[in-house]
Amino acid sequence: MINFYFFPFTFMDERQAKTLSCFFDNFNVLDIHDGAVLPEPMAGLAAKGVLTRVCLDKEKLALAEQKARAYLDWATIHKGNEKNLRALIRENVFFKDESGVAAIRAGIRNRTDSHDPDTAIGRDSNNFFVFLKLADIYDREHQAIETALDALDQENAALIAELKGDGDIFASEGHAKTSEPGQAMTEKRIQAWLEAADDAELFDRSGIPVLITTSRAVMDEFLTGAGKAINALDIDCIKVQTNNCEVIKQRHLKIKAILNQMAKGEQMAKGLTLDPEKEYFEGADHGPGTGRIQIRFFSGLGDVNLIKKNPGGQIGVCLVELNS
Repeated sequence: MINFYFFPFTFMDERQAKTLSCFFDNFNVLDIHDGAVLPEPMAGLAAKGVLTRVCLDKEKLALAEQKARAYLDWATIHKGNEKNLRALIRENVFFKDESGVAAIRAGIRNRTDSHDPDTAIGRDSNNFFVFLKLADIYDREHQAIETALDALDQENAALIAELKGDGDIFASEGHAKTSEPGQAMTEKRIQAWLEAADDAELFDRSGIPVLITTSRAVMDEFLTGAGKAINALDIDCIKVQTNNCEVIKQRHLKIKAILNQMAKGEQMAKGLTLDPEKEYFEGADHGPGTGRIQIRFFSGLGDVNLIKKNPGGQIGVCLVELNS
């Protein structure tokens, strides 16, 4: 059995949700918010049974929440000296011994001449939870900014059309899109997510874990340190469908068939390397666009010791993208 895990994020935007829905009918997401209400579009996917939340250790999450708040307080107090939260996360101060909450609070007191009692929390070994929480905030802010800019573009286009007396609102060139989230702090995202997944014992469960992502930057970074794959498949252009439910369902089944056969080492036997698109996707009606899928399976991951409790086991990683 294949178990899909959205990776290495804990938040997804509309673009990611749309892409994943074209290829998979169910997947898991690490729940770093301990059951709190999910934002859209994640809440909608969860309601449909597409998204399943993976529970993490509540005590560790509570401690990580306190530490994350301490870092946010520190960033707020030093707003004039620090660029912003994104710069703080990129510096990754919480992975350093000298950057525990106690040290940060001491720094705050020293710089602001505060005499508040020290309620510091000692540094522990689950700082990857802190990173995931701060990265989640980064991603939500990134999405909120993109949404606001898109709305502003539409307002500007409508205003210009009105001033010109055009009957139809023409498409605005739009704002300069920022990089997709996976291009920011890529290596640290992967490291923190894998640590959290290992802590949740995802790689000790029955079935084969397959990490799915919509970020080419994440896929490239992951493969850099993952070692040699035992099975691989790239399909650069396959038809995708977003409206026809029956066709989408068939797509999902065929994707699972590919992954299950690859997990069994049957790629060459089934001839997937010859013409995988014809083998698995011919006969479907023409969809509104095309997509790309890249799959790698590993028996071990080089420097990333994911299956230390399951020698001989496998793990897969899969990139999916929409070309149009």
